Amino acid sequence: MTDQKVIDKTDEVQDFYRYGIEITISSLLNIVLIMLIGALTGHLLQGIIYLVVFIAVRLITGGYHADTYFRCNLLMCITFITVAFLSDKVCVHMNIWTIAALIAFEEIIALLFCPVENENKPIEEDKKPKLKVCGMAAFLLLDLLGGALLDKVQVIGSTILSTNILIAILIMLAKIKEKRGVKNENA
Repeated sequence: MTDQKVIDKTDEVQDFYRYGIEITISSLLNIVLIMLIGALTGHLLQGIIYLVVFIAVRLITGGYHADTYFRCNLLMCITFITVAFLSDKVCVHMNIWTIAALIAFEEIIALLFCPVENENKPIEEDKKPKLKVCGMAAFLLLDLLGGALLDKVQVIGSTILSTNILIAILIMLAKIKEKRGVKNENA
């Protein structure tokens, strides 16, 4: 692209495009890995639902970001396997009170911590309150949908609920990582 004069040769422009290409490749690899794991384990539908919910909610809420692409891919695979396990073994047994507790937990996490900023993707101050409200609404609406689907289409409902739980946990991990980083910088 530089040779064809599509982009400038300056280091700043080169770094910007390089980072964009790396993120795109890593994101596509994550999708392929989740679909492959889903297909190999008989959880293809859960893989699709996981990706849709995970990507949609994380765009609004932000969350934990691994330090390397390998760790990111590994964490994505581990969280999907965890979601598949939870949706198979745990979420299918949820009742209205458990779902209400999950909603309360996720709403508190969103209220206290969302949106989670990334140093590579800063959020403008005036957009933060709107993203917080959107994050809370996304958790609530998806949990209500997941809870409603538990009776009719159990695999979809339980996967939605499991994915939301993991996203909330990843938001907490992001804040813990952020606080540790601040402590290490001050030491």
